[in-house]
Amino acid sequence: MIQDDTRQTLKFISWVIGIIVIAFVASILIFYYAGSRSRGNNQKIAEIARTKTPIKNIQSYYHLDRGTSSYAITGTAKKGKRYYFVYLPNSKKAYLYPANKGVSEAYIKNKFKSSHSDATINHINLGWYKGQAVWEVAYKKHNGNLGYTIYEFKDGNDISEVDNL
Repeated sequence: MIQDDTRQTLKFISWVIGIIVIAFVASILIFYYAGSRSRGNNQKIAEIARTKTPIKNIQSYYHLDRGTSSYAITGTAKKGKRYYFVYLPNSKKAYLYPANKGVSEAYIKNKFKSSHSDATINHINLGWYKGQAVWEVAYKKHNGNLGYTIYEFKDGNDISEVDNL
């Protein structure tokens, strides 16, 4: 026969474990549903790109929201020609750029590193800003400040820089 104190302790422990399991499952569901819109837009842009453009193989997905929400991909056609595709879901407009009509992510990364030696790149995104395709570099300086720089897709010119976010 288990004593009353032991029974209460086991009951308390089982309740704590149950609450932890429920909280864990709830947090997984919250994060899953929070990302479902982004996953859905990635699937949508991939479908549009594969059916309406020569892009058949997708290498990278991007998302940028600087006043206009935009999703973009980098991909290649069947014969290996590289393209960039930018989709604006709110206006349902899309833009296709052959790779030779703009600069690559690698070019932007190198350009940023050469002029910002004291910063670490968090991510680089392709998207839409003020009526044009752009690359955005989000970074963190060694002093802890966050910032971003926006470059024109066509020629890689720096058009905006914000520091100390």
